Amino acid sequence: MHLLSKDHKRFDNENADFLTSEGKLKYEVGIQCDHINIAISNTNNEVIYLMKEGTVHEPEILEQVVKGYNIDTTDFVINTEDNIRWLEPNKNY
Repeated sequence: MHLLSKDHKRFDNENADFLTSEGKLKYEVGIQCDHINIAISNTNNEVIYLMKEGTVHEPEILEQVVKGYNIDTTDFVINTEDNIRWLEPNKNY
């Protein structure tokens, strides 16, 4: 993964500041993925955009992932059930 600059034309350095102090995105963030699997299809050099209007629930983790660090998930459980965050305002019904 490579973080793109604000204009989405070049790679940004590791000191890129794309989060506010509240954990919101300052601008639409572009991330270029070298290899990604989308719907059982391998894709190379795909650009993923994170919209500025979205909510970042774990800004510290997002910041490290975008900078290319791997997150070890063996110490915690990711809940994939649809029953924990059902009252959050950003869920589409």
